[in-house]
Amino acid sequence: MAQLFEDERKYPDNKARQNFVFLGYPYSPAIPADDYKAVVNELQDELPVRLWYFLDEVTTAEMMRKIWRAILRCDLAILDVSGGNPNVAFELGLAVAQTKRCITLLKTGEPNPLGAADLGYAERVEYSSAATLRERIRAFLLARSSALTLAYDVSYQLHDANLVQTRDQLEQQIRRVLHKVFEAKRITKTGATTILGDAGLATTVLNKLREHDVLQVEGQKRGARWVFTDQWVHKDHEVAGT
Repeated sequence: MAQLFEDERKYPDNKARQNFVFLGYPYSPAIPADDYKAVVNELQDELPVRLWYFLDEVTTAEMMRKIWRAILRCDLAILDVSGGNPNVAFELGLAVAQTKRCITLLKTGEPNPLGAADLGYAERVEYSSAATLRERIRAFLLARSSALTLAYDVSYQLHDANLVQTRDQLEQQIRRVLHKVFEAKRITKTGATTILGDAGLATTVLNKLREHDVLQVEGQKRGARWVFTDQWVHKDHEVAGT
């Protein structure tokens, strides 16, 4: 096992990606599994962030290798410790060992294996239903995901009083540009203009995202498409086969 961990660290594919989040929860979670999956799907439909759970991929590769690759690639790790599942605790330990930013989730009333102590490496939030689970994860992503804080920062860098949009609206539009690439794997300047409402602003936003190593250009002139750099992943990103 130790050799597996060491080997996987060497592969360039296993570097951290800004919008990749490792999600760990028990095979039988504290709320119905279908509700958990629905929360994840709703968040991925709204935000340009890949929330990866080990059952997303059915593969013949060793499960531990797949999980370790995902932890190495993640920008954040979100782990549901409700009930004290040993696998989730192990995943938390691996993420902490890699100095990943972590948050733990706890279903209200469930046993907490970490006790009452405030642990510096992992913030903890509680939820009571699928609705509050979605609310808690969403809030954490907006506050801590490198992808989403970048959209926030870029909106401040570009906003001025001459824009029709408020700063908040511009941030939401930048997230929509990122989400378009997240889902479709590309965006054109025309597509960005449709989202931002102004061709000049679209060009400025695309170029600013290129400066931040988020986007790069493929093709030329009318055929040009803006795509993610290898610092980001798409909605269908898998870790098992690469």
